[in-house]
Amino acid sequence: MLFDLVYGWRKWRGQRGVWSLLIASLCLFCSLIGFVFNLFWLLSSDRPMWVGSQQPMMTIASQDLGGNLQPTSGYDIDLVARLAGVDSVASIAIQSSVVTIGLKELPRLTIGFYSQNTIELLGLPQPFTMQNFESKKGIVSKRFWQQHVEPNASLSDSRLYYRDAAFLIAGIAPTAMEQLGDFGVDIWLPDTYLQLGVPDMFADNPALFLKTKNNRYGFALLAQKTDIESLQEAYINLRLQTPRPEGGFVDKHYRPWLISGIELNPNSRDILQRQAWILLLLLLGFGFIIFSGIVSAYTQQGITRRAEMSLKLALGGSKIALMGQLLRESIPALVLVAALSPLLGGIVTHYVGTIGVYQDYFIGGVKFNIWLWLLAIFCSLTLFVCCALLPLSGSITTMFSRGRQGHMSKVQRRASQVILVLQLAVIMGVMVISLSLMHQELRKYSSVVIAQDVKSYQPDVDGRLSIALTSEQLDGEWSLGGTPVALSSRHFTQVGAPSLKYQSETGVGLEKPINGLYVSHNFFSLLGIPVLARGVLAENAVMINHAMASQLAVELGLSHWKAAKGLALRLSGFYYEKHVRVAGIVGDSPHFGIAAKPKPLVYLSLKDQNPLFASRIAPVFYSKSSNKDVIASHLNDWASLQSPRLTYADGRSLVQQIEDTDVAGKLLFITSCAMASLIIFLVIFTLYNKFCYSLKSEQMKWGVMLAVGARKETLMAKMVWGNMLLTLIATVLTLGAFLLLEHHSQTLMGVSLFQPIVWLFCITLSVFFITSISLWAARGLLRQNISVLVSG
Repeated sequence: MLFDLVYGWRKWRGQRGVWSLLIASLCLFCSLIGFVFNLFWLLSSDRPMWVGSQQPMMTIASQDLGGNLQPTSGYDIDLVARLAGVDSVASIAIQSSVVTIGLKELPRLTIGFYSQNTIELLGLPQPFTMQNFESKKGIVSKRFWQQHVEPNASLSDSRLYYRDAAFLIAGIAPTAMEQLGDFGVDIWLPDTYLQLGVPDMFADNPALFLKTKNNRYGFALLAQKTDIESLQEAYINLRLQTPRPEGGFVDKHYRPWLISGIELNPNSRDILQRQAWILLLLLLGFGFIIFSGIVSAYTQQGITRRAEMSLKLALGGSKIALMGQLLRESIPALVLVAALSPLLGGIVTHYVGTIGVYQDYFIGGVKFNIWLWLLAIFCSLTLFVCCALLPLSGSITTMFSRGRQGHMSKVQRRASQVILVLQLAVIMGVMVISLSLMHQELRKYSSVVIAQDVKSYQPDVDGRLSIALTSEQLDGEWSLGGTPVALSSRHFTQVGAPSLKYQSETGVGLEKPINGLYVSHNFFSLLGIPVLARGVLAENAVMINHAMASQLAVELGLSHWKAAKGLALRLSGFYYEKHVRVAGIVGDSPHFGIAAKPKPLVYLSLKDQNPLFASRIAPVFYSKSSNKDVIASHLNDWASLQSPRLTYADGRSLVQQIEDTDVAGKLLFITSCAMASLIIFLVIFTLYNKFCYSLKSEQMKWGVMLAVGARKETLMAKMVWGNMLLTLIATVLTLGAFLLLEHHSQTLMGVSLFQPIVWLFCITLSVFFITSISLWAARGLLRQNISVLVSG
């Protein structure tokens, strides 16, 4: 057996590099199979892991103007119960509040309030039990426990206080429940605690306050699987026919949204599904290149070893014994594939588990599917076994001959050309997909017009605040060390959900929700935001972005979006109303993420903030100073005079923070480029090996032609021209395939595969690859003397 192993190893002399590369690539392919298909399996589930019930359900929420999922009201959730086919409904309310633990006050914690029937309808896991609900105990997240309870063991049995009401901790919620939609829930409480937050003006009718407030995610139990679109239409009609209770919160005019299953993060699911389809497509291309390379390598070895097998059979060798010899020679490859692939699978799974996009959606982690890996290993080993017997396949029916048997037959040559065309088509398709994604990402980054040297300084608040901003700060005339500083009420990329509503002073059009950001008067000039219609931000004079101007032009029938300048608007919020004039229009900025579509936004002066909240909001500061440590030190000196609970972190590049909002896009770009690079790298080596062998099998023919007067340049040009024709055929095949897949690529991957610049670059790069590899392979052969070539 040892002799067969050593003999088989020596037979790969000259091809060990390609052979080792194919083995390593096959191991990586088997590992990625286990990950990608498991990702599809996880995405196929219509409910998260913390939902124990498997009965037909749907989610009740709202969709804002940007297509994002938003909470709805308990009143609208109760309306769903009237629809035919709906058995019962339940809800979870989300609210930010202050909780006291020991002597420490913890502000801005996110609390999830669950109802009694939520436990039964969703089948919530431990410690969500009826006993804990009735005893009014709280359930904390693992993050909250580790940060606030675990460091001080004596607090584990202490009482926590919500609005002066004490409660005990019943346990830790499952990790999968830490994220509920866009909210990271810190504490879970029974919904009976919601009564504590009802204002005195609603004391006679607390349900009016609680039911009409838009802070709930709803869930409905269906009698049977139903078409959600028909339910959606019936739900919209029911809402139009049912007036909202007078005196409660006004509807935000969001579109009602019913989602099949339990789904609170549909945008993340769409992103992951796009990535899964792109990864699957690239993985299939990667696998084809690997398997075609293995078949090609073993076919070449089979041609050269056919004489050896025929001789052994002619001398009385047994076919079974020869098959055993060939299989024993392949043992190193089989062992490497079986041993290395699970190691790579563990590395891939561990790396993916640290990526934020996957952590946000799959809280429990992305597991490695051992059964899919075993299936991939079985298929790979079967391929190896079949390929290992190729040297014997042509020897069983062919008589032994003393003549040279290293040439490829006409059929084998045609088969080699077909494989080459398919490989070229795959590599071109991979390049088109990767470059299309790259072009899409570059367009997003080029849309950022914020000055590159702007840094933002974000507040860190650890309690209640009482801040008084000076007139210099509000007017944008404040400076630190001679460096101008701008302010905003919120972080640039965390404007949040619409907090205001607007309506034209003329009364034309419905009152609609709008995002608002309060800024100092030098905000636009310091950040470099382009001004499209000049105006001066001041008290009762606002600036709007291009998206808002376009929306006003459509609503009011204006001739042009610039005509929105000078309009009088009425802005209203929670116990807040302002009559303002549109002073000017600025360009759209990526406040909602670099990958999101621009949303209507109104910029107000910091002087126009709601008096109820103005003193409680710590502003975000912006500066162009290169010495961020000095600015941070000055800001902390100012913050210490305002409150001991307020500090400021070191400045970070605002452009970098904007680009970080598209983590999923970066991940998609990096993974696709990594897969494309692997495929291109593998194709270069396999094509070089294929061309070298093809030339070696034809070297006698080349030697004869050179001996009768043919020029080396002519022979090389003929070979390159033949490969160019194959490249042209591959291009036509790829173009035809992508023409059929264009609609699916837009739907599944969100990217167009027909971009002229991308196709021109891919074709040029493919021609360069083929020409370079062909000339590189021919160079070594043509350096030899004619006598050596003719002798074979």
